[in-house]
Amino acid sequence: MKRFFLFLFLLIGLSGLNAAFSQDSDTSLRPFDVEKDSIYIPFEFRGAWLSTVESIDWPKVRIQLERQMKEDGTPESSSERKNRIASQREQQKKDLVSLITSLKRAGCNAVMFQVVSNTDALYPSKILQWAPSLTDTPGEGPGYDPLAVAVKTAHSLGMEIHAWINPLRIGKIDLPRREDNICYTRSELVQEHGKKLYWDPGQPKVREYLGDLAVEIMSKYELDGLHIDDYFYPDGLKGTGEQAKSKKGEKVWNDEALYQKYGSGKTLDQWRESNIDEIVRVMHEAVHKTRPEAVFGVSPAGRLVNTQALYADPRNWAAQGTIDYLIPQIYWQHGHQIADFKKVLDSWSGILGDTPVIVGMAAYRYKSKAFPDFSEYEKQVEECREAPFLKGPERQNVIGECWFTTHNIITDEFTSKMLNSFYGEDMLSPGFKNAKIVVGSPEIFRMGSHLRWSEVPGADSFAVFRLENAGTTPEGGIIWKAVLEKKFHGFMHKCKEAGNYIVLACRKNAHSPRSNVIYIKEKEDK
Repeated sequence: MKRFFLFLFLLIGLSGLNAAFSQDSDTSLRPFDVEKDSIYIPFEFRGAWLSTVESIDWPKVRIQLERQMKEDGTPESSSERKNRIASQREQQKKDLVSLITSLKRAGCNAVMFQVVSNTDALYPSKILQWAPSLTDTPGEGPGYDPLAVAVKTAHSLGMEIHAWINPLRIGKIDLPRREDNICYTRSELVQEHGKKLYWDPGQPKVREYLGDLAVEIMSKYELDGLHIDDYFYPDGLKGTGEQAKSKKGEKVWNDEALYQKYGSGKTLDQWRESNIDEIVRVMHEAVHKTRPEAVFGVSPAGRLVNTQALYADPRNWAAQGTIDYLIPQIYWQHGHQIADFKKVLDSWSGILGDTPVIVGMAAYRYKSKAFPDFSEYEKQVEECREAPFLKGPERQNVIGECWFTTHNIITDEFTSKMLNSFYGEDMLSPGFKNAKIVVGSPEIFRMGSHLRWSEVPGADSFAVFRLENAGTTPEGGIIWKAVLEKKFHGFMHKCKEAGNYIVLACRKNAHSPRSNVIYIKEKEDK
């Protein structure tokens, strides 16, 4: 049966499943037959990066903490300043809630919220100073907690939220910072390269700092995961020997002394790569010790050769068990001479074991020369969905997509095309195999046209599915496709249509096996 349905799934694709079968009015509303019928519950990770560096997505409004001059040239009063700051603060919060809500409306079920971009924080941190994008005063807070707002909003919408940080980037030398910024007080851990500052991964104290940062974030917030992207060693170091090639007027990366101290017989390249491996291991361990049910993932460059140029090799992390998912940024189109989308996607197969792969998608390139129309995205999503069911070396554990970046996909046009093409039905994220907390299945009961279930220990929400007839089994039964109706915090659901229903208990990014099946008769409670 399983082999039959996987073959069926491969032929028609997830997005076309409903259209592939005609609905039989005599059987589509009949009760579930436990002896002959089977149930298929589709899952898909549908994420989006919400970028805050340089206010790419948010915040567009900066809180002006300093007293402002009015149009008549007089300074605003204390009460006027207080009211203006309150208004700007509320606008920031309103915009953030609106962005996450718009992602949900576009069909997404996960948000990767950038909370540390240039060694600054979008939450009250004891390690880092506040991000300067929030206010006009370096290091000063906005008077609220943006990460807390984002977590509350995402979870209220039934979405996952992963905190996204840039691990080693400190940013341009001339970024506005206070004199007591950590990059100045711990300057012995910092390298300057190309007029930018970076934490040096060759320093053991840098790995300790990143572990502490992961613990702080994960202990303060009910996050589903922590996520880092491809800011490893700066591009251009590999192959340059002991130092990077210098440019006029710029300092060069020099870690020769660290290499001599910590190299332990490795080549320079091997040592640098091991430093990145150790950062990934430390952060993975910190996440799981602090919040066992959460996950840790990395988003490297789209091609393995590109990420290896930064001394980062995802094959090591998969083999060492230090990542829970990988999101390669495959931002190219079909037909690209060097990085054809399908060829790059296939190139990740067979080298990561059973590590889940989420494909980074280039929404920002829509209507560019490479992505002139939406059909390119339709084809890419289709290939992502086919990947787990292919035979041979191309088969891989792709569980969904993640889009860069938020403002590109929440436009009316892009959202409409997503919903009409491949995100028309809501879906739960598939969860991750390493989730340490597994919740039990709920037992559901019928009360007229309502479903009701009792509390499940450990569950923080419940997902209600209606079963749709999607074809027949070789035994003459029905293949029922579970269609998500609602995920929410509660113990009762009013069914608007007759049919068969199931419920899953959820906790963060994990979910239970399905409940028993309840049949709601037509016009049951009217």
